This record gives sequence, C-alpha cells and structure tokens, in this order.
Amino acid sequence: MFSWLIQFIESQPSIHRFALYIWKFFPPRLAGFLKGILTRNWMVGAVAVMIDENCSPAEVLLVKHSYRRTGIWGLPGGALEGIPADSGEQSANSKQGNIIESALRREIFEELGIEIDAVNLLRIDAVPFVPEEPGPYRLDFYYRCEPQLGFDELRNRAAHCSDNDHSPEIDEIEFVPLPNLKDYDLYSSDVSFFRGELSNIIPGDYGL
Repeated sequence: MFSWLIQFIESQPSIHRFALYIWKFFPPRLAGFLKGILTRNWMVGAVAVMIDENCSPAEVLLVKHSYRRTGIWGLPGGALEGIPADSGEQSANSKQGNIIESALRREIFEELGIEIDAVNLLRIDAVPFVPEEPGPYRLDFYYRCEPQLGFDELRNRAAHCSDNDHSPEIDEIEFVPLPNLKDYDLYSSDVSFFRGELSNIIPGDYGL
C-alpha cells in the first residue's frame, strides 16, 4: 500500500514537488517515524562525489534539497529500492555488474538528468543517526564519479538549468570550490565524509 502510494506520488512531478514542500515542515522525529514505517530497518544509500580537479581550486558538485530545512546542501544520490530475491530485475542488474553502482547511476539520472561513470568506491559509512532525517540506520556508499558529458558541459547545465531539468527533490545545482564548503549548510552525513576523506582526495585543510 505505502510503496504504491510513494511510487504514484513520485510519478506525478507537481504532486511530488508539493509533497516534498509539505514534508520539509514535518517535525524531524515525526518525519523519522514515518520514514521508519515506509522503509526497512536499514536504509542503503549510494552517493556521487563529482570533483572537478581541472579548475583551481578544485570544485565539487552539490545539490540543494527541497525537502530539508537544515543540512539542505549535499552530494547527489539516493536510497536503493528493495528488490525481491527471485525477481527478474535482480538478475538483470546482476548481469550489469554492481547493483549499488547501477542504482547510483539511476538515482543521478532521475535527480539531474545525466549519465555518470562510477570511478571507484571511496568510503562506506554506517550511520546510526542523522539529525536532519531521524529514522532507519543508514549504510551509505560514496563513489568518486565523473559525468559522461564532461565537467564543462555539466557546469554549463548547472548554471542554466530550470526546475523542469531536474527532480522536484532538487532546488539548485552548484559547483562549489572546496575551500568554500564550510560556508554551506551541509548535510551532516556528507560533512562526516568530507572530514574523513576530502584531504585524501585533494590534500588541504578545508575547515570542516
């Protein structure tokens, strides 16, 4: 019942956008309770880290989420949907390779309308509590990715995109210089990732 309702809402952009707007004003604990009803005990997420090292300083792609009041900026990605163990879809995905990478590609295409290549797995975080979105424990897979259309074209799209060019979950798309990350209201899970891994990717002290 709940899964059908969610799929219906997500298939209707105007309803989806309105539902996300309402969701933003739910008290965090109520939102977490509802999410616990609608999802599994563990939520598995896949996150894209797209860093353009060809500019100085290097820049990372962030998105502004429409359904959060705090931690509104973060890395693009999403949660994996459950797939029955004996379904044909699982077999098809298995032949394509890593199911998490495939899910990440799907999420990025749905959110940003672009295709990506997952370069390598950077980090796996087991997150028991997220202040902005209390609810099920999270297991997040962070992948270093590159846009298939190239960073220059993606940057151009980010600068000129409209609401119809991306998912209702996304308000804005922006390339942010790494030293400027501290000036953004970042999602806490992504802050943890940046603190743990960013200096290993691009050496530096980013003040996070």
